[in-house]
Amino acid sequence: MNTIRIEHSGHIKRVTLNRPEKRNAISYEMACELLAVAKEAETDGTRLLILRGEGQGFCAGFDFSNFDDASPGDLLLHFVRIEQMLQAIAHAPYDTMALAHGQTIGAGADLLLACRHRAGSEDMRMMFPGARFGLILGSRRLAECVGSDRAQQLIGNPRRIDAHQAKDFGILTAVLEATDWHAYEAQVLEHILEIPPDARAMALHACKRDTRAVDLYDLVQSGSVPDIKHRVAEYLAKVKAAAKK
Repeated sequence: MNTIRIEHSGHIKRVTLNRPEKRNAISYEMACELLAVAKEAETDGTRLLILRGEGQGFCAGFDFSNFDDASPGDLLLHFVRIEQMLQAIAHAPYDTMALAHGQTIGAGADLLLACRHRAGSEDMRMMFPGARFGLILGSRRLAECVGSDRAQQLIGNPRRIDAHQAKDFGILTAVLEATDWHAYEAQVLEHILEIPPDARAMALHACKRDTRAVDLYDLVQSGSVPDIKHRVAEYLAKVKAAAKK
């Protein structure tokens, strides 16, 4: 089964994360599929790529389902593929939108931040826990959005923030219920279509600092430490213990 669903109609390409049984956690396969879709959209007439999540939440972050069988090298490759996918979306020559609800955690929160337009419903809850097991992923994109001081407060913080806090911080561009998402899409697309595709692509590029090389370097440095699997195992054990309380 594909990990995502794709609908392409006119200038809009809608992508739904389709692993509700895993809370849409980003598996290696999902990261590869999202990367391929982001690249394909550069040449197929897409002006607005929209990301949503199936089920009870947008995305629970990194998928640790196969953690026990994964080598440190497997983990690093998984981390790298997610970063490559996030970079393709963040630096896309077309507009991108995330419509988030429920849990939007870790790499799921980074996926939302990679998008230009970011709406969350009232029940959205967000957290950036990667640093708690030593991983540096998406830190500069978060800092670009909320400022370095705020980013440092959020990175590794176990407390979830709600949609209105995320809006106040600049993470969300709108707080909207799902019933209003279609109108939001139409409003954004109307503005986009007023600008020729090449001019819009140039504007998006000019407004985005390109830190892709250093972001990937930081990720690889943090994810290739000898005890990365032990660090992740300790983190997962703490999460499991907290869930039982």
